Amino acid sequence: MIRLDHVSFHYSNGPQVLKSICLSLEKGESVGLVGANGAGKSTLLKLLVGLVSGFEGEVKVAGLSMDKKNLAGIRAKVGYVFQDSDSQLFNNTVYDEIAFGPRNYGLSEEEVKKRVDEAMEKTGTAYLKDKPVYQMSGGEKRLVSIATILSMEPELILMDEPEAALDPRNRRRLIGLLKGLKPAKLIASHDLDMIMDTCERTILMHQGAIVADGPTDKILRDKELLESHDMELPLRLQNLE
Repeated sequence: MIRLDHVSFHYSNGPQVLKSICLSLEKGESVGLVGANGAGKSTLLKLLVGLVSGFEGEVKVAGLSMDKKNLAGIRAKVGYVFQDSDSQLFNNTVYDEIAFGPRNYGLSEEEVKKRVDEAMEKTGTAYLKDKPVYQMSGGEKRLVSIATILSMEPELILMDEPEAALDPRNRRRLIGLLKGLKPAKLIASHDLDMIMDTCERTILMHQGAIVADGPTDKILRDKELLESHDMELPLRLQNLE
């Protein structure tokens, strides 16, 4: 689903944000992307849906090379949950928001309704169906943002801090949802406990480079590795010390 070969990137007149990134992600994998602020996680996710350009190296997503002529094909197969929900939501009501993607691809209204209902059921947002987007709380916006992606039935899901603004109950709902989703997932998060619950593999980034890539249980239990890259153990493991 993802293959990056020595990918580097910098914003105009700025330092390198990504440094010779090499990684692959296969169908059905659930992979955590962790690192301190400024590690390059969000930029990497944006690159995978063509929101940043001018990179060096080779990027393939869902079997397609990342270039202008393939962008529509890539975005039809990839769902991206923004870190800032307000950047993702723009329709008047929740129903129209979740229905926008399927409608945009010309699906019948019957199929659109089926997908919207399923996405709302999975995210627990059915009660928001007719609510104006601007009246929702931050946590509600987050869940609706995820529902807009699920209604597209993507092959690959990219998530940037999906747990942000969620209360404990909805965080647990999100974890259960992620564990049950079949598409490949790349999840960037500072919530290492959530990554332990949802991802069998974890990639650790530091200052634009990948410094570790392996089983989640191994990487997130390595106190020395985490602390040497400005991070701490997951909370559940700190309590064991």
